[in-house]
Amino acid sequence: MGFLDQLSKTLTQGVDRAKFEAEKFQKTTRLQGEVNEFRRQMDGKLMELGQRAYDLQRAGQINVPSLAELATAVDQLRGALMAKEEELKLIQGDQWIDPAPTSAPSQAQNVPISYEAPETPPASTPPVGPTSPAASATPVQKACGSCGFQMPQTAMFCPNCGNRVA
Repeated sequence: MGFLDQLSKTLTQGVDRAKFEAEKFQKTTRLQGEVNEFRRQMDGKLMELGQRAYDLQRAGQINVPSLAELATAVDQLRGALMAKEEELKLIQGDQWIDPAPTSAPSQAQNVPISYEAPETPPASTPPVGPTSPAASATPVQKACGSCGFQMPQTAMFCPNCGNRVA
């Protein structure tokens, strides 16, 4: 056998195996679907049987202790379920109530936001020049662009909201 014959045989085997695996997958998927359908139908019939046995037990037509225990357990679960459903309805009916707006201005922390060296003259030197009321006024302030808080001109961050101000 030559190289090409060997390659052809290997490719044919690979194709045959892939075809086998695809058919196997198709069959197992179909059968799994049928098994699941039978299980669903069986579960439905068992639920119907259980409901009929429960109804007969409650009507007094069946008096089996094990069924009586199961019926009591079902009654307890039904009561708990109804209580939770009522609680759920109450919670679903709750409405958001907006809190009353407060008119008090926000209080900023008393944290230094800039540092300026004190401009006090030496104690031995008297002040030079006339002193005017404008010279002793409060330092120049600027407003925060985010919240409008008044702060010193040299501040880099707003002490109220924390926004960086250049």
